[in-house]
Amino acid sequence: MTRRAGGKGFRRIVAAGIVLLAGWALATAVVAADRNRLPPPTRSAPDSGGGAFDHGFTPADLHALLQAGRPDGLLPNGSRVVLSLNEELQSQIFALFRRFDPLYGVFAAMEPDTGRVVALVGYRRGGESDPWLPLKAIYPAASLIKVVTASAAIERGNVSPQDEISYRGGIYGISRGGLHARDGRGTPSMTLEEAIARSANAVFGKVAVNHVGGPVLEEYLSKFGFGTKIPFDLPVEMSHGQVPREEFELARTGAGFGEVYVSPLHMAMIMSAIASGGAMPRPVLIDRIEDRDGEPLFESSPMKWRDTVLPETANAVVRMMVKTVEIGTSRRTFGTPERTPLLHDMDVAAKTGSLSGWTPSVHFEWFAGVAPVGSPRLALAALVVNDNRWKIKGSYVGKEAFNTYFGYPSSMPPVYAKARGSRKWTRPVRAVKKGEPTIKAKSKKAMKAKKAMKAMKAKKAMKAKKAVRVRKRSPAKTAERGVGKPLAVNSSAARAGG
Repeated sequence: MTRRAGGKGFRRIVAAGIVLLAGWALATAVVAADRNRLPPPTRSAPDSGGGAFDHGFTPADLHALLQAGRPDGLLPNGSRVVLSLNEELQSQIFALFRRFDPLYGVFAAMEPDTGRVVALVGYRRGGESDPWLPLKAIYPAASLIKVVTASAAIERGNVSPQDEISYRGGIYGISRGGLHARDGRGTPSMTLEEAIARSANAVFGKVAVNHVGGPVLEEYLSKFGFGTKIPFDLPVEMSHGQVPREEFELARTGAGFGEVYVSPLHMAMIMSAIASGGAMPRPVLIDRIEDRDGEPLFESSPMKWRDTVLPETANAVVRMMVKTVEIGTSRRTFGTPERTPLLHDMDVAAKTGSLSGWTPSVHFEWFAGVAPVGSPRLALAALVVNDNRWKIKGSYVGKEAFNTYFGYPSSMPPVYAKARGSRKWTRPVRAVKKGEPTIKAKSKKAMKAKKAMKAMKAKKAMKAKKAVRVRKRSPAKTAERGVGKPLAVNSSAARAGG
């Protein structure tokens, strides 16, 4: 009877487990169905206009120049067009993507004061160049939206960067109860500055609900250009976002889990605005156009596109983002000033973001940054889309872009390690160039010799142990011979603290 009862109990536990698993799968499927199922990017141009038509040629002409990686060229009508691209930055970033070969690599960079676009790089696995990728707004903004949430909280929510905000649970989860966590003994808290550096979802979810609200967050997305056509020489898709009114979903959106999508070019523009006191520049790609005789037909001039936030708000946010590199999510990639010469001479402000999406699921790794803080010369947005073959993160692409643009030495990506027992990130194996010395693999003879050496050492160790036992059994003989070398201490207490 006892065995039968035990068997029934086990079957009930198994059945309950199956029901719970089925419920979890159904809930996951419902959540996935509620999210926009986005297909991977197509090779077609974004669905928008483009100012290139104003100068007598099509965006396809500029696309051909970008795909070739050239900053200038001749148009079909014989005119010469000169683009604002920095050829070295353009080629170095593409070479970096080709070296690590992620599923997609997307990059955009510009000068905050002039709006000149100095790099537009789109990469598809296998080495294909696709300049349309930085102009598409199909990528989830993830935690980059925290820049907008923080701006709204400081300007309209009476929150300062040093204000302590309490939360419940871990910093990366959002719970309904945690949205109204009260200050008290044992309740963790952190400043808004630290929260943006460490990308604390729990804190930003609470800030979005209690200090910002849905209408204000929607207003500030609009201030930063979401839902508005971007004036540019090439067609750019409009960035867009849905701001829910329900409390929990608003918290998720304000922290980076909502339906907010942005193009890398637009993200570089947002970084430019934050670094320039709130003034967002109009992006420029065509520097000038000359006729067959070299006479100028067109020359670009810097122009402000729109105001976003007040100068004091922008200054507060950009200062907060410096902590991302110093103590936050990009600290491991950038390292200390001793390891990264760039940081000796300038402050870098940045925000990272990561999220899974698309069908089938891939992982987005964002980095948006600007440098130097106080006198910005380069704003950028880097996105690496990884599948199950992890490669590099956006932070590393951003760091290398700054190194290239400002003339500092390049670096290797950090070695990322996940939790114990899971896959580790390792440095890629560098291809050996022609003429370089190669390191040959060890021969079978060398391997056998190594094994023999190990066996001999093990034999000697066994003999030493036996000798110790003999000395312990005959203390008189040991005393006669005198005290030899002290035995090694093998206790766990002796090893502790090493």
